[in-house]
Amino acid sequence: MSYGLAGCGKVKAPVPEAGAQVIEREGLRVAFAVSPVGRPGEPVKAGEIARLSLQITNSQTGKPVSGLYPAAWIDPQSGSEELTQESCRAAAGMYLSGYVGVRPMIDLNSYYLVVLNEDPTIAVIDPIVGIKGITKLLTQVILPARGEDWAPSLDQKKVFIALPTADAVSVLDLDTFRLTSTVNVGDKPNRIAVQPDGRYVWIGRVGIEPGVTVLDAVTDKAVAQIETGEGHHEMAFSKDNRFAFVSNRDSSTVSVIDIRTLKKLRDISFDGAPISLAWSDLSEVLLVVDGEEGAVHAIEVPGGKTRSRLDLEAGLGPLRMMPGGRYGFVVNPSEDKVIVFDTATMREAHAIAVPGRPFQVSFSRNYAFVRSLESTRVSMIKLSDIGGKNVPTVTGFEAGERPPSEAPRLLPSDLFAGAVTEAATLAVSPGDATVYYYMEGMNAPMGSFRNYGHRPLSALVADRTIKEVSPGEYVSAVKIPASGDFKVILTMDSPQMIECFRFSAERNPLIEADEAPLRIAFETRSGSIVRTGEATTVRFRLTDTARAGAPANREDVRVLTYRAPGQDRTEQTVKPVGNGAYEVTFIPQQDGAHYVYPAVDALGLTYAKLPFLTVIARSDTLPVKGTP
Repeated sequence: MSYGLAGCGKVKAPVPEAGAQVIEREGLRVAFAVSPVGRPGEPVKAGEIARLSLQITNSQTGKPVSGLYPAAWIDPQSGSEELTQESCRAAAGMYLSGYVGVRPMIDLNSYYLVVLNEDPTIAVIDPIVGIKGITKLLTQVILPARGEDWAPSLDQKKVFIALPTADAVSVLDLDTFRLTSTVNVGDKPNRIAVQPDGRYVWIGRVGIEPGVTVLDAVTDKAVAQIETGEGHHEMAFSKDNRFAFVSNRDSSTVSVIDIRTLKKLRDISFDGAPISLAWSDLSEVLLVVDGEEGAVHAIEVPGGKTRSRLDLEAGLGPLRMMPGGRYGFVVNPSEDKVIVFDTATMREAHAIAVPGRPFQVSFSRNYAFVRSLESTRVSMIKLSDIGGKNVPTVTGFEAGERPPSEAPRLLPSDLFAGAVTEAATLAVSPGDATVYYYMEGMNAPMGSFRNYGHRPLSALVADRTIKEVSPGEYVSAVKIPASGDFKVILTMDSPQMIECFRFSAERNPLIEADEAPLRIAFETRSGSIVRTGEATTVRFRLTDTARAGAPANREDVRVLTYRAPGQDRTEQTVKPVGNGAYEVTFIPQQDGAHYVYPAVDALGLTYAKLPFLTVIARSDTLPVKGTP
């Protein structure tokens, strides 16, 4: 077996939660439990964030087993459905097949690439399925206006998007990929940042009254508007979340703000243009890059006194801190250089030649990725070389045929997104309107994702993976969308294992007022295999939320069917069969995944407001057991 025992006998095995479901297979003992975040042992309720835990130990020694990579999915469990080894394997095989549209209710297995486009849209791409060559685009989100910058919340559950032409910030739920709110924040917001503890979201504004607007990251409500100064704003924060710093490029100042009172304390003046900010955890100073002067200032806070200064060459650009916090990387596009300096001594450590006017730096565990305006090549600086006596090794790869400077516009947001489960990076090429997938150690990208006519300008990752948080303990946090019974489908490659677990979520009176007026339960299993060209019947039931789940008998139920990714859209005739049950019959004319979307317009339940179902049409096989 290729898994390993954690530690050398001194590591305590994880203790299963009360009520955990336990199975033993392939030399492993797996204990599954689910509970509300912060309330272990209590029942889960609809709408709550739940903690899913897998405690994995050696079944003979009891020692925790580390280094495993469990994959899991969550689906509704109907009362009549028997949870057998056969049905569990069938469900796992369906989700591993790679068909578009075959999606569980909750996917705990991978990550999605979220792309901010040049037009008012956000694309959600499945990079794993895309690499298989089957499909890439999961969904698209339409924004009220074009996005200029964005930042995810601390828990990675939502992302805030600045919309300058709408004077607003939109909030995208990264679990459902739907906009949950759009908040007016003042004139022309164009920069956005989340403070280290995740409590507040800071939005830079460049309109008539320039400054920052502060949002509560939980309620998405504006809690303060603070005037700072003229010009573009960059933001940084002290590690202890006591102070926020806002640069005012045209005013040649940096504003210091007390986060506890949300009041400006003072403005620090500079001779040139403060173009970039970063906080040094090691030195506990604010680092300010003055692009005109060509200097990096180390500023003591809150007083604003310059502790030290590193003089470089004029034309400096953005500053990024290397993981660990000791070294800063600052680009100089006019000199084709990336300067690395030691924040402890405020001395230059390396001046690294990077051709093509470098303008952005991003980090993985092993490399600094540098994008240049006039070059198609992404330069890679080996981080293990930083601080040594020799010039750091620089390698790279080609990301497209057109450099970023050929894009209609560029954003201050990152052009790189680090993959979650492997040493890989996703690089946005705005000039080519393409996202490239690069595995570290390769000479070229392994694949690319075109964006169905949209031009990508920035990217981030929505993490859905299960992580090992302590030896033998694997955890994920998910929002349970509704009450009812659910099944968790668990797979592992080494050792090979497929198992299913069950849990329930209670009704939640606190959110029932926000629930849809109807609930839907499909009697047809999502992902069922049907024959292309033959009639397929889908059955579902509707219940009335306000009447404690009583059957909803209506004459105005509609159903839309279409083939992924959006073809053959047809409104079908729905047949009520009594006691809240309905049938719809249609003929899938081509192989592929076909969506079934119910709607009840009179109750505001338009298409996509209710859960949908997917069936797989195939001409090369007969329907299998369990399909309609």
